[in-house]
Amino acid sequence: MEIWQYILIIIGAIAVIACVYYLIKKLIKEITKVHHLPIRDMGFTEMPAVPFIISETLETIVKLGLRTQEGKMAKNGLSNTFKIQGKTQNAYTFLYDDTPVDTGKKDREDLLKRLENVTEKDFLNINILQTHLEKGSFSPHKNKPMKNGETYTDLFLDDPKDFSISWTNYFGIYKDNVKKHRKEYASVLTDATEATKQFWPMIAENGLAYNLLFLQKVKDDSLDKVKKTFHSEWDTLLDPIHKEGLLYAIDLTIFNHWDATKVNGFDRWTPGAFILLEQDKSSKKLHPICVQISNKEEAHIYTHKNTTDATWIYALAAARTAVTVYGIWLGHVYHWHIVSAPMQMTLFNTVDESHDLRKLLDPQSKSLIGFNDTLLLLWKTIGPPTSFATAESFLELTNTFATGREFFDDDPRVAMEKLGITKDDFSDGEDWNRYPIVKHLLYFWDASEKMADVFVDTTYADDTAVFNDTQLQNWIETSSDPEEGNVRGLPVMSSKKELKRVLTSLIYRVAAHGNSRQLRSLGPGLSFVSNYPPCLQRRDIVVPDDKKFTINDILNYLPNTGTIGSMMTFYYIFIFSAPYEPLLPLLGNDTKLYFDDKNDPRNIALEHFRNKIGDFVIDYDEDNAPLIHQWPASIET
Repeated sequence: MEIWQYILIIIGAIAVIACVYYLIKKLIKEITKVHHLPIRDMGFTEMPAVPFIISETLETIVKLGLRTQEGKMAKNGLSNTFKIQGKTQNAYTFLYDDTPVDTGKKDREDLLKRLENVTEKDFLNINILQTHLEKGSFSPHKNKPMKNGETYTDLFLDDPKDFSISWTNYFGIYKDNVKKHRKEYASVLTDATEATKQFWPMIAENGLAYNLLFLQKVKDDSLDKVKKTFHSEWDTLLDPIHKEGLLYAIDLTIFNHWDATKVNGFDRWTPGAFILLEQDKSSKKLHPICVQISNKEEAHIYTHKNTTDATWIYALAAARTAVTVYGIWLGHVYHWHIVSAPMQMTLFNTVDESHDLRKLLDPQSKSLIGFNDTLLLLWKTIGPPTSFATAESFLELTNTFATGREFFDDDPRVAMEKLGITKDDFSDGEDWNRYPIVKHLLYFWDASEKMADVFVDTTYADDTAVFNDTQLQNWIETSSDPEEGNVRGLPVMSSKKELKRVLTSLIYRVAAHGNSRQLRSLGPGLSFVSNYPPCLQRRDIVVPDDKKFTINDILNYLPNTGTIGSMMTFYYIFIFSAPYEPLLPLLGNDTKLYFDDKNDPRNIALEHFRNKIGDFVIDYDEDNAPLIHQWPASIET
């Protein structure tokens, strides 16, 4: 045989080996590909994709059981005695009756058994998916009490101060806050002046975990809707305030699309709310002056002039309910959970683990997909007690909110510009002291931006290097694809500047979410549930001039003992359990670095980022013995 023939054989063999290697690599990639649930087939075409990893879901279910044990001391600390509706018991009994501390054990075990008999592929079938979602949800409108007859969890409070029933003795929470805040918080339900005074500060100072960046200055696009909605009050009350540039709004009428649901024999209702606030020109303080409360059939407008003290307090309580539900599902879950997860899915599917993008983002991309899936499948067990009693109704809400919304709309600086929120308008002697959560969110943003800038400048020599990174291009294209990530508004990766924007946003979402695990984020404001009610328990709207309606009647609309208990179970998952992996390593911020060379500028930037978060925790939670290692590296709850 001639030598050229040997050469051809060798070349052919190399070609065959290369083809086999390519096919094997492609097959492995397909096997390990992260799929997403068929929510588009259910009509949810506006929202981002919902990735599904069954192994991560199973792991999350088990870990949630372990977290329940971690929270045992906090629930055991619900030992203070209260007298409600003539019954005297400790707080735990009123909130949970005689159920064990682990209220969700049976539901978790049932789901684990169901998942043992299915594959990940099965969930790509819409009928199988809907069956599992229904099994994990409440049956809406089903009027069936948990037990025959009244239980301790059926009771409505008869004293506003008894909302302190949710404060555990663990960590000294009850003792500290009874002295500092119980009288103050309770006065919101008894004193119309206090209800007005405390309304905005409660949002502006305590709404960080709920990402309550939703206040807008009334101008341009919002003006027509405000004038139309409040036409009866515009000329005499509102227009003079608007002309001075002191009229602000919180528009939560999105909730008009859904009616109340029935859970355990009681209504759970999220009212539509449209709140107008006036700003004091000198002090920059805001207070509500006009509120619309509405449902599908009717709407009522409340002002100081057309209400009694009791009906005005009711209107503000209903508005706070809409604020809470917005914060839970849209401010928190949509912004930080829903958009981040498909970006992580497409990253896993298009970018090799050895790529520097994966080295940067993988440490913050664990657990989220599994938790989102577990939330949908264990909805009635781990979800808070809102009117969205089914996973499918939550998807409807998310899909509605996502309509016309783009990726960068969630970023705080973009949001502030669209809402017309400026530092000068909310600073009185100190930056952002009239809207402190904005200051905190911008702090996380700036820290994330610096880290992203160093990463891009170190990793990519110039714009051409960004454009020529085919894996990066595939990631963004796949994320934008309606049949894949369905994340709208992502830019073409043609420059370092555009890549920095995307990476800053992703790093920020995970970093900002970490504040939810701090004790300060839970309370005392949020855990005094009348400040942040997850639902009203009656769907009828009180007429503004109803003189028979009393302040005591308001308590029959606010969460009862069982609903308060469900809310605290939800909160305890966040606060009283350790993160799977802390953002700040226990052995120091210069350990567990992302890149091989310790002196790599990207590692130095990572250390700086961690230091910034640690500094924030110490400053933010200084009254509660700050725990810097409680800040998780990923979104895991």
